[in-house]
Amino acid sequence: MFMRRFLGIFLIVSIFLAGPLLAQNLKTPASVSDMVDIESDRLDVNTKNGTAVFKGRVKATKADIVVKGNVITLSYDAVTRKVTQMTAEKDAYILWKDREATCNRVMYNLTTEVMVLTGDVVMTRGQERISGQKVTLDMKNDSQVVEGGGGRVKVRVDAGKGTGIMQWGK
Repeated sequence: MFMRRFLGIFLIVSIFLAGPLLAQNLKTPASVSDMVDIESDRLDVNTKNGTAVFKGRVKATKADIVVKGNVITLSYDAVTRKVTQMTAEKDAYILWKDREATCNRVMYNLTTEVMVLTGDVVMTRGQERISGQKVTLDMKNDSQVVEGGGGRVKVRVDAGKGTGIMQWGK
């Protein structure tokens, strides 16, 4: 008897909740490309400054870009709470599609889609490679700037291929 009454109440509540739940599912969900997944040993959040600092074997993933480092700092807009910038420091590593990069520090502006890698930068794509002290990648405009910073810029490209290390666009 109790079970039948419970099932009846459950059925009625389900009918009343189904409408609002379905309506909520019809709302435009956050784009998968807007999601950032992060894992670390520690997280320090400072809402006053609008920062979240992840420490210890940090891995951040946004769509098809993976960023690793010992410290990753997210900066977010105080009003909208949207993440605007991600900075990885201390042995930074970036994996994007078929490309990899290592450096001392990488700063990625999620709004402008500009990534700045500094300190012993080495970018590879297969057998090709670029190295310098500062690399600026503008992914929206498909442009790159590599600076030697007192040293020389070194590039190794496969002249026989139509795609290469210098093509980091979408």
